[in-house]
Amino acid sequence: MCPWSSFEAGSIAFCEARECAWVVEPSNAWSSVAYVLVGLWVWRRTTHPLSKHVALAAVLIGLGSFAFHATGTFVGELVDLLGMLLLSGLMLSQAWGRAAGSSATAVAVRWGVLTLGGLGVVLLVKPAGIPLFAGQLLTAVGLELWLHRRGQTGNVTPFLQALALTTTAFGVWVLDVTHLVCAPDNHLVTGHAVWHVLNALALSRLAAFYQTRVVRPEPTALLNPEPA
Repeated sequence: MCPWSSFEAGSIAFCEARECAWVVEPSNAWSSVAYVLVGLWVWRRTTHPLSKHVALAAVLIGLGSFAFHATGTFVGELVDLLGMLLLSGLMLSQAWGRAAGSSATAVAVRWGVLTLGGLGVVLLVKPAGIPLFAGQLLTAVGLELWLHRRGQTGNVTPFLQALALTTTAFGVWVLDVTHLVCAPDNHLVTGHAVWHVLNALALSRLAAFYQTRVVRPEPTALLNPEPA
């Protein structure tokens, strides 16, 4: 009997064929460690609280993704989705808060509702996880770009880099999950593993964006008085 045979199977089937082992999807599982490594690296290098939140989310996503792909179960999928919704909820609550001029408390409450509320929806409707995550993520991206056009962000380059990496990763994810490009018995490098690595890199750029996004005020006349 396979180690995880007593658990209910997850709702998503990727290209990599599942093995009867403790790690049922080796490539998909071990590539999740990229999130953990990036998260730890960002945590050590960053000073901005939001960047540290991204680092924490990255570590949780990596652990959750490993749990999902190692077990191939819905329980593992829930752990994976928790980290994903933690990230998308963070991004949306922060952008929403800046757009609405919300207090820090209101932003924190929205983050909790978006994360835990989304997880509650998944418990009721299993396939809802990916659409919820995508919806929160796309809304957050739209708000951040809108805020940039209004001059309410600093250096947007790291954010655009993160967006480019995630867009590329999503293309690979689609090819993998639809089995359009698929070698099921390849347990070394899969499309979903590439998705993990590219998104881990994207999170490092997102953390860099939060680190530098505050617009620095122009020097005041008091600090730079005109010559007499």
